[in-house]
Amino acid sequence: MGMRIYVVGMALATLLAWASLAAILIYLEPSNSNLPVLALFYLSLFIGFSGALFLIGFFIRRVSHRRGITIRQANVSFRQGILLAVILVGAMFLQSQKILAWWNVLSLLAIAGLAEWWAMRRN
Repeated sequence: MGMRIYVVGMALATLLAWASLAAILIYLEPSNSNLPVLALFYLSLFIGFSGALFLIGFFIRRVSHRRGITIRQANVSFRQGILLAVILVGAMFLQSQKILAWWNVLSLLAIAGLAEWWAMRRN
């Protein structure tokens, strides 16, 4: 699969995730809904953030690497987008349950940092 198809597919999946999030917010009330609606809400939020952060990281790498971007760099952007989305959605979930504290955010950051360190060390 070419890099262009990969990026276009990620952009379309991201747009679809944001559209589904908008539909959930318009037609359903996530704060007063049951578990399946909340699961879809957080899943679409996670996929939207992951895709958007991947695209941002990918284009920053593309601008900074004049020779062209490799699939390895795209994988790093994808991994970092997922980790940042886990932090954001995790913090939002904890806030919705009214249990977010500074040490929760530090724990999320530490877990994501360790996961990134492990992934970089493995490669």
